[in-house]
Amino acid sequence: MQPEIYEKTWQKRKKKLWNELRYDNLWIRFYRQKPIHVFTEDSWLERFIIADFYCSDKNIVIELDWGIHLKKEVLELDKEKEKLLENKWITVMRFKNEEIFENIGQVLEKIKNYL
Repeated sequence: MQPEIYEKTWQKRKKKLWNELRYDNLWIRFYRQKPIHVFTEDSWLERFIIADFYCSDKNIVIELDWGIHLKKEVLELDKEKEKLLENKWITVMRFKNEEIFENIGQVLEKIKNYL
């Protein structure tokens, strides 16, 4: 699949999950593409991490992983971001894009169980 086509497919899946989080009766507010302020441990530099979805009430970030997340350098970056978020007591839940289309009900159930 060409990168631009894959990107459009990824955006559709992200939108599908957003519609569920937005309209489902979770009674909790989620933000989409939310910048979260963190400090790096090694140099204490300020940094922002952009979360796919963020709920400040429950300190949870939901990330959707797609093909590029299988690359070694992206995996390492994801682990670093996750560690920085966990240092702020924020839980990170990761889902593969395929899970959104194949079984969004199960994804929502996992999210509800955490909440």
